[in-house]
Amino acid sequence: LFALQVALTALWLSWNVYPKVIVGHSVGEIAAAYINGHFTLKEACEIVYHRSRLQHRNTRQHGRMLAVSMNAQEANVLLEGIEDRVSIAAINSPQSVTMSGDSKTLEELDEILTVLKPKIFKSWLKIENAFHSQQMERFNIQQDLLESLKHIRGDGNFKNEQKFDSKCLQAKLYSSVTGLECDSSTLFNGAYWWTNIRQTVQFHRVMSSIISNDTAHSPPHVYLKLSPHPVLATSIQECLGQLSPPSSSSPPLILHFAKRKDNEQQTILTNLCHLNINLKQFWLSRYYSKRLSSYSMLNNNELDTVPLYTFNNSEYYWHESSESIIERRAKRQECHPLLGQRLWSNQQLPTWKSIINLQTAKHAYLIDHQVQ
Repeated sequence: LFALQVALTALWLSWNVYPKVIVGHSVGEIAAAYINGHFTLKEACEIVYHRSRLQHRNTRQHGRMLAVSMNAQEANVLLEGIEDRVSIAAINSPQSVTMSGDSKTLEELDEILTVLKPKIFKSWLKIENAFHSQQMERFNIQQDLLESLKHIRGDGNFKNEQKFDSKCLQAKLYSSVTGLECDSSTLFNGAYWWTNIRQTVQFHRVMSSIISNDTAHSPPHVYLKLSPHPVLATSIQECLGQLSPPSSSSPPLILHFAKRKDNEQQTILTNLCHLNINLKQFWLSRYYSKRLSSYSMLNNNELDTVPLYTFNNSEYYWHESSESIIERRAKRQECHPLLGQRLWSNQQLPTWKSIINLQTAKHAYLIDHQVQ
């Protein structure tokens, strides 16, 4: 995940697409903080290595995770009395939470929801671990993580040459641990990464902070999801639907760059095209709304003097190669009555293949034919 997210970011920077705001979800915070210049690549690899190594101690230890379409208040009511076994691992949107903890207890909750709320959406995560739950407090995970990362300050106090990209340093970074914008007092040290492992992912609160902080200016218009699968695309849409102020301009664009079982290159380039078209429409709409407001102060007669573009409708331009003409015309009729089928070979001249049988009614008209 870390390698893919950093690589995708570098790819977009190569296309001159830079972030205004950066957010990491759970383990994605490592890539987010690295891209924002809070530690070196070597330190980032150490963090992701030790975080993954120590969490793996809890793999296949009777822990699972269940995503449910309900708000946090409903989830807390559902978990009353079993908080020591199941936690809310993530609050992703106004109507999306992920529960994590003891597999047997979660399976019982799944059955209860099936009976009481049969129409509610729920899905088991395809992992055998209980991230962001009390199960992370087992197997000395906390103590060993703090010991392994004790040398990492995470304050960004090192040479700029070692930082990911100078322009990315200007982006605002939001923490999904606190749900707030990071400032100079935020340290991405061992203690922070333990909190990142254990506490609830506050993604909904992050989205709320982003929109409320940027309302005075302009909230982000495009959201790029850098991950192997667009898991959070629906959650982002739900957050924007609840939090974004109504606007007459085009709605925000949510893009992803990889989708399970889809061609990666085609997905990335398609989303790049969507971004290009959407941004042109967005800025044109903003430009013309300003221009029209200034034109409204003019006389309508003055607008009539604006010159029109002179299109030449009497001629048309169509360029087609000779090879294309031959192919197009041949495909128009798959089997010629005399020549038969066109052979698509590397020969310079068109070649056809036909089996002629004079004993059939189809070719009887050739019986009395003589060459020259």
